[in-house]
Formats: sequence, C-alpha cells, structure tokens
Amino acid sequence: MTTKDEPKGGGARSLAELHALGIMKRMPAAFSLDSTEPVDIPTVTAPSLDGLTVALVPPAPLTEQDLVDRFDALRRQYADRRERKPGEDVGAGDEVLLDVLGFANGRLLPFSTREDWRTYVVADPVLPGFFEALPGAKVGQSFGIELKLPDTYAVESLRGQTARFLLDVKAAQELRLLADDSPELLKRLRMGSLTDVMRHLGDELARERTEEMDRLTQERVMDVLVERTQVSLSTALVNEEIRRRWAETERPILARKAFQPDELQEALEGWQKDPLTRADAARRLTLALALRAIATRDGVQPEKKATDALIDDLAGLSGVARKDLGKAVKEDAALARRLYDLALHLATVDHVMKKVKLTAPAP
Repeated sequence: MTTKDEPKGGGARSLAELHALGIMKRMPAAFSLDSTEPVDIPTVTAPSLDGLTVALVPPAPLTEQDLVDRFDALRRQYADRRERKPGEDVGAGDEVLLDVLGFANGRLLPFSTREDWRTYVVADPVLPGFFEALPGAKVGQSFGIELKLPDTYAVESLRGQTARFLLDVKAAQELRLLADDSPELLKRLRMGSLTDVMRHLGDELARERTEEMDRLTQERVMDVLVERTQVSLSTALVNEEIRRRWAETERPILARKAFQPDELQEALEGWQKDPLTRADAARRLTLALALRAIATRDGVQPEKKATDALIDDLAGLSGVARKDLGKAVKEDAALARRLYDLALHLATVDHVMKKVKLTAPAP
C-alpha cells in the first residue's frame, strides 16, 4: 500500500535530508554488500561521459489548490487536539497512529505493511475507500477494511482485486481546526497576516518545485548512465538486492507480528516477483556499478569536508549527538564503510553532474 503522507510543518524534506535518509539505508548491493548470500557482482566498463546532454525537467506549475492544501496542512498541525480514550470512536479528520497489514488472495500484499504510521483520516485518491472506512473504528482495538484495489494500484497484477486490510488503531487525536482567518491561528503560525502566510507558503512551494526539478533532472542524467552501461545482472543478484531492502523495511515489522518463517518467505517472494520492483532493483544496481566504475576510472574520492558535513546531517536527522555518531563511525567498521560508500556515491554523482550539458526543457 503506497499512500501519500502529509508533510509535517507544511514543508517537504530537503534534498540533503532525502539523501541522508534514503541512500544510506538503500545503498545498492553493488556499493556495499553485507549479505551472507553468495552472489557474484559483475565488473562493468565505466560508461563514457562524452556528449552527455540532458534537458532540464521543468518545474511543476504551482496551482491555487496546492496553496489551499498546504494551508490546510498547517491548520491541522496547529489545531487544538484532544487525545481520544481507549474504546472511543475514531472520527473523520482525526490524526491516528496505525499498524497496517494488507492481504489479497490469501497472501500478504507487497508493500502494505506499516508500523506506527501517523496519518490523518482524510480521503486519499491513491487508495479510495481506505480512510473513508476508518471513522467508527475503536481506539486501542483491531479493525478490518475490505475494498477493491483501484486500477492505479502500485502492484499492477493486483489491480481490481479485493483486498482486506487489518489495522491496529493504536491512538487517535481529535482535531479542532481553527478558522482560516482566526486571529489565534495567525498568532500560532507567527507569519503575520493571512496574506503574509499565503505569500510565505507560495515561496516555500516554489522552492520545493525547484528542488524537485533538480532532483528529477539528476534522475534523468542517471537514466542516461544506465542506458550507456553494458552489464548482465544475475537473477540471484537482483533477488538479493530486493531481499536487502525487504529485510531492512518489512521483515522486522512482520517478525514483531509473530509471522512464521514460511510466512516471511512468502512475503519476501511477493516483493521479488513484482515486475516493477525487479526493474527498480536492476536499475539501482546498474547505476551503482556504473558510478563505482566511473569513480575508479576518474579517480573520484569524497572530500573530508563533504564527509564531515554528511555526518553532521545524519546526526541532526537521527537525533544522535555529533560526537557520539563520529565515535560510532570510528569504532564500527561496517558503519564506516557504509558512510564512505554513501560519500563516494554522492561525490561521483556530483562529478557526473559537472560533466553534463543541461539544455532548456523541451517545449
């Protein structure tokens, strides 16, 4: 199940945060393989960077609805709240804390597992009917939702299938939203008048659109590198890359839910058999091999200043003291290796981006 989580504070994560939170946890096996599974990692020839020309991805247009949605997110964040008591009904618009497992055809739905998921009881077009069924569920109890998966569901083979989601409603807060022009709301926002608030949100969204344009442009460059890289990936290597991601995300939750070994294996196979997941894993492996080969060919090394800045970012995001994280890196060879791999990955991407000729977006 992939649904959209509403950003807290009305803002999106920066690119630095996305790098630190995402790449470190999902470093492809070709960069840092710590599995005990015997897999062969192929050697590739570094793709040429000559004539690397890519059109900029234009920023998505900013609409009035975007501003309204962001303002509504702020209203929810700064709303008056009341913790609902165990056994009390969840209400529409509540903020809830959920554990979720999804099933279809007697099997666990790939990517449906969530633990301590904090979200709002607000309709989401990604999974119609899911949040609409939550009002009336009891806080502190389990609850089931049965619905037909939409034609846009992420796992293509499951579109149109009937699914059942089992939820543990761990907590809920009733929100009392302040009026749009409430003086108390403006006081809490600390941004001035309502006009000032909307101007601030417009600027914030514009910055996010620019960051998104940069990210998508970079992804387009990486796609060209993948296209230029000649490599044959074994089924075992792709399976292992998917297994690593599954083991870091879904497996710990299922283990805490007392899933048996055969059920865990079935859940893993659900990931490994999904065509889009396999394609994504193959792309990430190919890109990792290409970047590693480019780093070797061109003598790319992460600068100490950049590595130190990365540790600072990770310390800030994890809440671990900078000194403690630095000490852990020195004492844990595996952690130090992953940090180096991440720093090398970022340095190589930066090296590639400096070689690219970026052209105006296509009309």
